[in-house]
Amino acid sequence: MTQSSLCVSSNFTYDVFLSFRGIDTRENFTRDLYDSLDQKGIHTFIDEEEIQKGEQITPSLLQAIQQSRIFIVVFSNNYASSTFCLNELVTILECSDTQGRLVLPIFYDVDPSHVRHQTGAYGDALKKHEERYSDDKNKVPKWRDALYQAANISGWHFQHGSESEYKFIAKIVEEVTKKTDRTRLHVADNPVALESRVLEVASLLGSDSDKAASMVAIYGIGGVGKSTLARAVYNQISNHFDGVCFLADIRVNATNHGLVQLQETLLSEILCEKDIRVRDVYRGISIIKKRLQKKKVLLVLDDVDKAKQIQVLAGGQDWFGSGSKIIITTRDKHLLSIHEILKLYEVKQLNHEKSLELFNWHAFRNRKIDPCYGDISNRAVSYAHGLPLALEVIGSHLFGKSLDVWKSALDKYERILHKDILEILKVSYDDLDEDEKGIFLDIACFFNSYEISYVKEILYLHGFKVENGIQVLTDKSLIKVDGNGCVRMHDLVQDMGREIVRQESTLEPGRRSRLWFDDDIVHVLEENTGTGTIEVIIINLCNDKEVQWSGEAFKKMKNLKILIIRSARFSRGPLKLPNSLRVLDWSGYPSDSLPADFNPKNLMILSLPESCLISFKSLKVFESLNFLDFEGCKLLTELPNLSGLANLGALCLDNCTNLITIHKSVGFLDRLVLLSTQGCNQLEILVPCINLSSLETLDMRGCSRLKSFPEVLGVMENIRDVYLDGTSIEKLPFSIGNLVGLERLFLRECKSLTRLPDSIRILPKLEIIMVYDCRGFQLFEDKEKVGSKVFPKTMVVFNEGKRTVLDACSLNICANNAIEVCEPSFISNDFRFVFKGIFEGRVNWCIKKSSPCFWFRNKFPQIILCCSGEPPMNKDNMILDFKLSVLINGTKQFSSSCNYIFSAGRISDQILMCDLVCKVERSYLEHEWNKVEILYEFKYPMPLGSERIMANHDRTTTRNPSWSLIYVCQDIKEDVKFMSEFMEYKELLRMFYRLLLYYKLVAYQSIPETMMEGHARLVWKHRCFDEDWLRTKGIMTQLPRAMAWDQPTSSHKDIRVVDNMGADNKGPSDDRASPGSLCLGNIVPALTICVMLTRVEMSYSVLVAASPQLMMFFTMI
Repeated sequence: MTQSSLCVSSNFTYDVFLSFRGIDTRENFTRDLYDSLDQKGIHTFIDEEEIQKGEQITPSLLQAIQQSRIFIVVFSNNYASSTFCLNELVTILECSDTQGRLVLPIFYDVDPSHVRHQTGAYGDALKKHEERYSDDKNKVPKWRDALYQAANISGWHFQHGSESEYKFIAKIVEEVTKKTDRTRLHVADNPVALESRVLEVASLLGSDSDKAASMVAIYGIGGVGKSTLARAVYNQISNHFDGVCFLADIRVNATNHGLVQLQETLLSEILCEKDIRVRDVYRGISIIKKRLQKKKVLLVLDDVDKAKQIQVLAGGQDWFGSGSKIIITTRDKHLLSIHEILKLYEVKQLNHEKSLELFNWHAFRNRKIDPCYGDISNRAVSYAHGLPLALEVIGSHLFGKSLDVWKSALDKYERILHKDILEILKVSYDDLDEDEKGIFLDIACFFNSYEISYVKEILYLHGFKVENGIQVLTDKSLIKVDGNGCVRMHDLVQDMGREIVRQESTLEPGRRSRLWFDDDIVHVLEENTGTGTIEVIIINLCNDKEVQWSGEAFKKMKNLKILIIRSARFSRGPLKLPNSLRVLDWSGYPSDSLPADFNPKNLMILSLPESCLISFKSLKVFESLNFLDFEGCKLLTELPNLSGLANLGALCLDNCTNLITIHKSVGFLDRLVLLSTQGCNQLEILVPCINLSSLETLDMRGCSRLKSFPEVLGVMENIRDVYLDGTSIEKLPFSIGNLVGLERLFLRECKSLTRLPDSIRILPKLEIIMVYDCRGFQLFEDKEKVGSKVFPKTMVVFNEGKRTVLDACSLNICANNAIEVCEPSFISNDFRFVFKGIFEGRVNWCIKKSSPCFWFRNKFPQIILCCSGEPPMNKDNMILDFKLSVLINGTKQFSSSCNYIFSAGRISDQILMCDLVCKVERSYLEHEWNKVEILYEFKYPMPLGSERIMANHDRTTTRNPSWSLIYVCQDIKEDVKFMSEFMEYKELLRMFYRLLLYYKLVAYQSIPETMMEGHARLVWKHRCFDEDWLRTKGIMTQLPRAMAWDQPTSSHKDIRVVDNMGADNKGPSDDRASPGSLCLGNIVPALTICVMLTRVEMSYSVLVAASPQLMMFFTMI
């Protein structure tokens, strides 16, 4: 089947269509065959009229062909002499190919090889046709191809004298009877989107000529249309097999009647024998293999839910003859992997258009649709979320009802799932074990669309076996994990899970295992109706309502394990908290202390951010605690002894702005991985000493009064990052050399820090030292001793004030003179770091287009592309997805991407660079100009906070930072030319004015007279900037005398910088440049002027790079 014009209907006008040559067989063989078929009740079409004298097939005959189930073609001696018969044969084969109809050829007194190869009488007839239709080169080849195809189909050969014609006809009728007795299955009253799906499954099944049996599995969630699709495929191809069987509802029938009966049914239907008995499943397996091993069969196993069902009914492809097809439908994908079934077809939900079509058919039948129902129909379709079962159930229920009834019914469905939908969907739930049911209910009630890592953590804390449970739910199509790593559950499957919980107690929420609905939770807390049944409560009140409660509501919840409260106000703090808690995450906790009798030995997460907590007793009783978060507790002044928390892995004290003292025990927590005190601006001493063998991240950013770093008593191999930005640390201890695992050290805005201890030089894994705005900072006292052996792996990012060019000392310290301002683990190998000279073009945020291009000839230049942007305004680090492609003369050379992390609060721009020269293949013209285009795409940034289990970061930003693309070149020669669009119109005036001023400054003041050879030429094309206007502004008077002025020719409001563009060049010269261009060229032999447009606090920068020994930098306010 090669086209999409499939018929999924089960109705045919005729069982058989007879094609024959009238003068040969109408009055004998064909008439006898027709009569025998008719006597068996097989409705057969025969052309009673002598309409075959013409050539064209009439519409009525074409309709008869299209409405016939089986085609019997009688090839007789004169069949090929009739052009009508040949055209009819072509039409029959096309219908068979596109719609899966069965063709049965009969070779009546004709050798099949004569038909196949067009020899004998068939060859003579085709030669005559070729002479007659010499002007039509396609007609006869089409007939030859049709004869060849038909002759290759298995059929019957009759030769007078070999057997009686009566017996021969009886064999044909018997075979046709078997095929027509195969009852076509009802597919659907109104099949929607089936044709394309049938084609896709048929394609997976393969062709009839396949030697081995083929097995295809159709899987998906309940109610999505798996069985419907299987029935449609069965109807479409069943005529092509020796035996067929559709075993429906195996899940139910195996339970009710057993597998033995299913084996007996399978054999009886395929062999067309009654009363087959197999006694037990093992004998049944042997009989199936023995009786069907040489038969070409079609077997459908519908709604399989156990591995053994497949094992005893279709245990292997070798059970069946060549060309056999086995189709399995299931909700459980895992069963398919057990049997190594590789051809899988997932049935997806319908799109909105098809969903609306199906819903309207059930809701309105053939009646005209009232426009008043348009909006509410769309609401119903959105609720069903593409699930055919729901569309049919809801549509049928609403048929003939008023608009008010529709609205009322949909309101109810959105609260309580329709029982018919629930019954079908719940089948998958009932098949889960208790652990898997608990995981399913937690996800349905709370965690749909959450990140899988967070979901697994909470499920583990609830006490479930997470990995196996998640896999089972995925295999059963109850959940999916999308490309972003988030758990996804169909809306109606989620409703099914929530309805299961609701039915635990339809009247009293306090008797349910899980509470997620705000009104239910408020009711339980205010009315004090909680019970020991409740295991999980998660509330996120979005309104200003205050919970008026006594504080005693948790007293009865003896089995409450997870309590998460966000954005909720309470009239008072809790007097009781259950000791069964494993997770207590209460944002804005309304009391200054925890209840006195709160002793949760199994508590693993204690998170009380932005709470009223002032002090608390020793936490020794929290012996299982793994995560402790007091972020934003502004009343907290001291942290008590934590020595009893032997399992503590993360301690967050961010923005505790009145925290003064941290107990020294914190420095000796062996399992602590994260210690963060960001923004604790009253904290002067972290702890005197640390020996944290498991610590990976130490973050003290923004502790503005912190003056000392703790002594490091032991070797710390796991430490990776230390953040000291914005602290008042004056000196780092020599013992910092014990941080042997340190990879990144951040010292931004450490205004009191003047130098680093010598012990830091030999840290074996140190990769990055970031030093921004550290006034008076010197890396070491003796710069001459600094060389490549110091910091063997380190890249230093150094910025003092607004200086953006590194001095020679800092460059020597960097490995390969490299600059890095982003986390290496997030950068692909395509992105490298070099800093020699800059050319930049401004781009807009979140766009995808071609960047400023450049031209080159001879050898591809040593050039690097970098991406420069402003620092973010919010407090979190941000992440940007950057994609890059390079085209030369329109042909893609290379593409790559990276996730770029840039830190909040940086003063200067962020830069990410990619080396192009090592990525480009030699597929360009060496002695001609080649055009290089850069295609790039920026995706929206996301905050990148610390990895905290209970973190709930806002995934949006308050503003979009501005980004630019920059070319970085080792040398800029005449064989490379740049063109770049940049700047807005208002900025053009300012930039042009300043450019001329600084051009003169560079040319006459900063460059020695010996270098002032050559000339400079300016071509300006912009009507707004005519010579008179410039003279009135006093700009022309400041131009160097060597410049020539051309009259304006264009009104474009853009500007392009084209470097070293001489008139003698044969490449993209200034004459070929697009209108509105500013060309600076041949200024001085060794001098390059590049306009750096990165905006930093309303200033613009011009970087003037001469020889490698000369580098000048100016800032224009």
